[in-house]
Amino acid sequence: MHGTGLVTADDYTTVLRPAVERATAGGRKVRLFLDYGEGFEGYDTSAIFADSTFGAGNLGTFERVAIVTDADWLRRAIHLFGGLIPGDVRLFSTAEGLDARGWIAS
Repeated sequence: MHGTGLVTADDYTTVLRPAVERATAGGRKVRLFLDYGEGFEGYDTSAIFADSTFGAGNLGTFERVAIVTDADWLRRAIHLFGGLIPGDVRLFSTAEGLDARGWIAS
């Protein structure tokens, strides 16, 4: 998934949640690729709350999560809170985007 503009709670409801529900049909685990590169502006307050409730509601759902970003504040947040994200989480710079895709697919 490619995050552009300002991510909102509505994005979780209309984009992320349905995609994860489709991917987990039949009890499968999800490998999630999140690209917050060009065009990404940040999260609004509603998205921060939606993110925390989404993660808590999907414990055990994620096998791997690759997060691609050069946003310093987001990288720091992932380092602080990445342990709360269920599954194997790895952070990549935008220059490492192909490595992230390879890791998520392996």
